[in-house]
Amino acid sequence: MAFPRIEIYPRAAPLTGEEDFVVSQGGVLRKTSTGSVVELTNVGVTQFLGTPAVIAPKTPVAIGQSGTLIPARADDPTNALPFVGFFIGNSTNEVRTSGLWTDLTAAFTPGATYYVGLSGGITLTAPSFPGAGVQVIGRAVSATQLFIQPGVVVINAAAP
Repeated sequence: MAFPRIEIYPRAAPLTGEEDFVVSQGGVLRKTSTGSVVELTNVGVTQFLGTPAVIAPKTPVAIGQSGTLIPARADDPTNALPFVGFFIGNSTNEVRTSGLWTDLTAAFTPGATYYVGLSGGITLTAPSFPGAGVQVIGRAVSATQLFIQPGVVVINAAAP
């Protein structure tokens, strides 16, 4: 099903803030107003309860065995827990779990797929180490933005 194209012509009346729009939120189309579009900036941010994690901001994280946030790693099946997002801050325990992740210090390759790295972090190369967990984090849409789209964790077969 195709969606209609919306065009705003130069002679159109300026927006007043009372107009209704249709926006995509997590793949679901929702009717909204111009005032509530600003509220969408926190869509995809989850605050985890409990003791604040001592993790560096921008670290890819998973939920550990005890239910706390831990750095995501692919180096061994017991640590290859599913990536849930990028850690935002220690005081808030917030994680960007979906949508666009912006890192102005990054040098992402637009169009490239990124994975959880063997010892943490992210990488362009899927881990091939026997027993490593391979999980897609998402795809770069620009040099500073990554669209978070986690994949399932696949454990590489052990060497024969």
